[in-house]
Amino acid sequence: MESDYQKVKGVVGEVGLERDGERFNAFNVKISMVVDSGKAMTLDQGEQLIKQFRKELLGKKVEIATIVVPCPVCGKGFNTEQGMKQHVRMVHEKRKKKTEPKAAKKTVKGGSRKKSA
Repeated sequence: MESDYQKVKGVVGEVGLERDGERFNAFNVKISMVVDSGKAMTLDQGEQLIKQFRKELLGKKVEIATIVVPCPVCGKGFNTEQGMKQHVRMVHEKRKKKTEPKAAKKTVKGGSRKKSA
């Protein structure tokens, strides 16, 4: 059964521990997230979004799935597209450059040339 809720994308800004209020030696994981709405919004739009999130999320169980961006060359997973692109540039493009034959460079030696008479 598919969820009735739309997926929300964002950037996790903080992950930490918070002491459980009922049990002294128990802790809860706390995650804060900056939501990416995909566009700039006005103050009124932001306040409306906050009201919607409070109504739909506060005090309710949620499921958080990790986002994995796979490398198109080797399949290794990354948290962000930027991380995957950096990996491709640093690992695969570097290997590609090493295996490609270098173009022959014409070198001109400095100094004077002897002219034959």
